[in-house]
Amino acid sequence: MKIKVIFLIHDGAARPATLGSSSTARAFDANISIAAHEQSLFYVVARADAPDAAIHSVGGKVVGRLTIRKVLALAPLAVHATLRNHPDLKLAGPITIDPERFARFTRLLGLGNTG
Repeated sequence: MKIKVIFLIHDGAARPATLGSSSTARAFDANISIAAHEQSLFYVVARADAPDAAIHSVGGKVVGRLTIRKVLALAPLAVHATLRNHPDLKLAGPITIDPERFARFTRLLGLGNTG
């Protein structure tokens, strides 16, 4: 059984490693594959200044600004560890939004599709 592994290099870019196999994977008949380009929404808090540069350095973009130091960002899920360990960031973690509840919320505010 082959295992496809995605690893992060220092610049934060996700790249596939070579295909490999392990005794553990064979024992469980496992096939592990991580999508390197799957996008995720992250809540990011900078230590001092705006976190934009740190987010851009891993191929992400700021999609919502809560305060100068707190943002919502869209970035590849594979860069989570790089963001979490970035020296300029105090906190960085993926978040999920229940689409039905969010749609109700946006309609309540008059922002969603009313039809």
